[in-house]
Amino acid sequence: MCATQTKRSVHGHRVGEWHQRAKLTTNQVESMRNEYIPYVVSIRSLAKKYGCGLSTARDIVTYATRVSG
Repeated sequence: MCATQTKRSVHGHRVGEWHQRAKLTTNQVESMRNEYIPYVVSIRSLAKKYGCGLSTARDIVTYATRVSG
């Protein structure tokens, strides 16, 4: 996707890695979800690895956020 194009919601707001406060790319979100194994790989270790907050990592691996990519 071109740098000038951004993904937008049906309401016109930027979503995903194009949101102005996004800390992770779509590829990082996918990788985090693939790496997470309950009771083996902790959410805390993923948060530290990807440089985001614990609650952000939890929401990503449980599909509470970044559903649209």
